[in-house]
Amino acid sequence: MLLVLFLALVAAGWLYSQGLRVSKPGWDNGLTLAHWRWQPDDCAPVAGENLVLRDLFPLTVHTRTVTLTTCDSGADDDSVVMPDSLPWTPPFVLSIDTLLLPAMGEVTPPQLQVAARQQQQHWLVKVESTGSHLKAEYERDDGQWSLHGNGALNEWLTDWQGTWQLEGDGVWQGQPAGTLSATLQDAGLQSQPQKADLAMKARFAGEQWQADMSLTEPLSLNEQWLLAIPEPLSLQGEGVALSQARGQFQFQGPQGQIHVAARSDDSSVEQGAGQVTLTGPQLDGQLDFQWQDRMLTLSPASLALPEKLSARWEQPLSVPMTLEGGTELPVVLGYQDLRLQASPSRLQWQGKHWQWQGALALQGRWQGFRLDGHWQGQAASDGLKGKPITLNARNGDDRLAFRLPLESLHRAPYGGKATVKGQYADYPLDGSVSFRQADDGWQGTLSATSSIPDYDRGGDVSLQVPWHLKDSAVVLADGSRLSVSEGLVEQVLLRPLTVTASGPVTVSSAGAHGHVQLRSGGLLAARWRLPVVAGSARLIGKKVTARLTIADWQSELTADASLAGDVPRGSFQVHSQLIPAMGQGLAMTPQEGTLAGKGSWQWRDTLSAQGTIRLADTRMDWGSVTARGIQGAMEGHYRDGAVSLKSVGPVTADTLDIGTPITDLSLQVESDLTRWQFSDIQADLLGGSLRSPALDWPSPRPQPVVITRIDLEQVAALQNPPAVFLDGRVGGYVPLQLGTDFLVVEGARLANEETLSLRIPPSSSVQSMAGSNQAVKLALDSLSVLTIPDFQARMNMDREGWLDAAVTIKGRNPQRNNLPVVFNYTHRENMLVLMRSLRIGDDITEKLRTERSQ
Repeated sequence: MLLVLFLALVAAGWLYSQGLRVSKPGWDNGLTLAHWRWQPDDCAPVAGENLVLRDLFPLTVHTRTVTLTTCDSGADDDSVVMPDSLPWTPPFVLSIDTLLLPAMGEVTPPQLQVAARQQQQHWLVKVESTGSHLKAEYERDDGQWSLHGNGALNEWLTDWQGTWQLEGDGVWQGQPAGTLSATLQDAGLQSQPQKADLAMKARFAGEQWQADMSLTEPLSLNEQWLLAIPEPLSLQGEGVALSQARGQFQFQGPQGQIHVAARSDDSSVEQGAGQVTLTGPQLDGQLDFQWQDRMLTLSPASLALPEKLSARWEQPLSVPMTLEGGTELPVVLGYQDLRLQASPSRLQWQGKHWQWQGALALQGRWQGFRLDGHWQGQAASDGLKGKPITLNARNGDDRLAFRLPLESLHRAPYGGKATVKGQYADYPLDGSVSFRQADDGWQGTLSATSSIPDYDRGGDVSLQVPWHLKDSAVVLADGSRLSVSEGLVEQVLLRPLTVTASGPVTVSSAGAHGHVQLRSGGLLAARWRLPVVAGSARLIGKKVTARLTIADWQSELTADASLAGDVPRGSFQVHSQLIPAMGQGLAMTPQEGTLAGKGSWQWRDTLSAQGTIRLADTRMDWGSVTARGIQGAMEGHYRDGAVSLKSVGPVTADTLDIGTPITDLSLQVESDLTRWQFSDIQADLLGGSLRSPALDWPSPRPQPVVITRIDLEQVAALQNPPAVFLDGRVGGYVPLQLGTDFLVVEGARLANEETLSLRIPPSSSVQSMAGSNQAVKLALDSLSVLTIPDFQARMNMDREGWLDAAVTIKGRNPQRNNLPVVFNYTHRENMLVLMRSLRIGDDITEKLRTERSQ
């Protein structure tokens, strides 16, 4: 018993020295391990859970889960050396409920069950899944081995359908030898109608090998490319060296066709020639190649490749078909209008390690920029060495210089700092991106400074973004910040603006995810100010939703944007109370009401937007003019700086007070912000009405306005106390020109619409006038009471507001035996001054009335 314990301790110590690690050992009808792993270095290629060791003879082991992980050994030579046979072991029985294999390219292995045993040096391994079965046997005494398997393709390639079958047998004593055959039946993508049978057979003895392949129909490799084998392929070689090749195959896709044909020289065992031909919309060129004595030679060629890529070399390229060697690679690669030339250029390799040494020169045009880049040094499997990488870009006045030193890129952990300086779109730019390799991946900081050229002073821009890579995405750290300092544009002071990440922001090919906060201090002009604007934005893939508020104005804007598709687009909504602070220093002052709007935008070559704005219960002041009860909706359109507005239905106002109240105003509006066109105008004025089919502002000529049923009693009441008493209604035609800052009346005519009456009260002023002159007394007596069946008035008003009126009154005085009276009267007065005085008088009266009531 002590000997067994001693041997167990020795075995445990040896296994620990080889990298075996265990945790939570126990006993349950045998030794149990909750977790175990084999970790010879920093990586654990094998790990498992819930292992149970039940018997020692035969050794019986059961484990619930085993996970295999791909590890890079980091060794200089990781080539596989085949042993002469499987090792001797005591009898054992091994079972694994779930074996998890790592993904291999597009192949995602299913969960597997494994059962293995060895008795009398006869090995048997069975691997099964839901739809696949594999059985392998090996007899150690004579080296005979066999392999049998079959299953469904979609278990390993989820987008495929069909079945697979694998057969093999041979001898493994010393150098392995045998045959392997694999077939795919009814194989192809589930989304494609093409199905094919693929047969492959290989024979090997040590490093000598021969492989044959045939395909019944073109096979869909993906949604675009087909593989066809018009003539069965037959290949022979030793290790990585090709000795014999016969046959042809081709790839067909939307970019074109790649046809490969090769044939060995019948007179020699290890030489032959072939050709690669590219044809199609995006493919063009021919590559001749030949091989002899383990050397592959590529003839000079010029190839056009998909996505406007190209490759060219003018000298034959000789590539040794060995695991260790080197070759000259003086190639020129192209992309669109760019050319990357490698000269001198030499590639060497030894096992998994490789090294390229030479010089690269990049020249050409890209996105309007002329590029000129250079680098000289070494690129190897373990890093970069050499001079700094430099790239200069120029487009008119825009010029940028990029530089990347390589001091910290020649060995792990890698790191560096790339810089850019210059000017772009009139913005001076000085930036850098640092990067370093950490335990949890790549990380660094993006920094940049600039200034806004439209600012006369200030306007410095600063960007500070710590970042790291995670799951093929760039994660911008919480607190990443873009800021614009306070600045002056002419006489307007713009307060600071900041955009800050509130939490991590993830950026990948699927878009960006995260939240940012926005804050602007507003702006301050000589007579107007914009208060603080604050809000947040949420990034959801290629969509953005934002909410901005101006707390001092009780205003809110919400917007969303989508960057998916070819055309960025989005929508917005705005809602705000109208308060006097909005009109501070402006000609128009909102006193009350609400503004609501919504719309959409898109960017197809240029920005365009459209939307609707609604005003409700609004009161506005324009100097001495007041409008109350404004209601209406406007449609707006914007494209490339051009704005158009059009009312949706009539815009109405309960009252427009210009000294003379206008009520129940209704009109249609259309404007491009430089010219306003009003149509279908109607309103009530002085007991009558006002109508006009159209008025423009500014207008180049007078436009007609028709007034009807004007109550003269209300006209007389405009003067308090009234100098005369009038009764009856008049109407007429008033050609009106609305200028930028003036009002012109040209050739207006008014006439009575019914019999009018006039009475001049015997006030002190009237009596004083009558006593001063007998002719005046006679005229006043004749006009004191009149019945007027005929009234005519002609009026003109110039830009300065001077009104010239000529009035003809024909009537009778009933108190003078119906004395006929013809009265011609002319008058000149500045109407702007009159309206202003009437308005001031009304304001004073209203204030006195309010104070008296208090």
